[in-house]
Amino acid sequence: MKHITLKQLILCGNLAVLGMLAKPLFSPMFNLLTDFIHIPGGSVTAGISILFLVFGSILIHRPGTATLMGFLQAVISLSSGISATAGALVLITYTLPGVMIDLVICSRLPVSMKTKAELAGALGVLAGAASTNLLYFHLSLIPFLLFYIFGILSGALGGYLAWVIYCRLPEQYKKGFSAYDKEN
Repeated sequence: MKHITLKQLILCGNLAVLGMLAKPLFSPMFNLLTDFIHIPGGSVTAGISILFLVFGSILIHRPGTATLMGFLQAVISLSSGISATAGALVLITYTLPGVMIDLVICSRLPVSMKTKAELAGALGVLAGAASTNLLYFHLSLIPFLLFYIFGILSGALGGYLAWVIYCRLPEQYKKGFSAYDKEN
């Protein structure tokens, strides 16, 4: 298997940053809902951030793509002070979703790539939500269940949107970045 190219690395970096920038734009709207039901707002807005990781993983289709993007988001968050209260733990909470996305997208599951994208988004947000709950929140049962349910739905929607965006790309653009085997 070929190594990831500079062009693909630049795309990963741009998508990681876009994922970080997009999430705060939507947070105030979703926080109205999550504050009302007393769960952390990140569970709902995580699907927006996950969309970019799933999209990059689908487009480049190399093991480690989403993990790299999640790690890059963690480093940016850590170095810019965005997650000052979490500290170095963001290396876990941002990277784990990427690992889950890569495991699903690059797997040989006998399902369509659309289904893989939805599952990858859902499991990616679930991995992030589980790690943040274990490390920071320690939610009681009902908020805990709502946190995960909203997170899974948000991630699945993010994965679906990533697939839709991928499908709408012109073929020459896909070929410029992808190592995607059409049989998957």
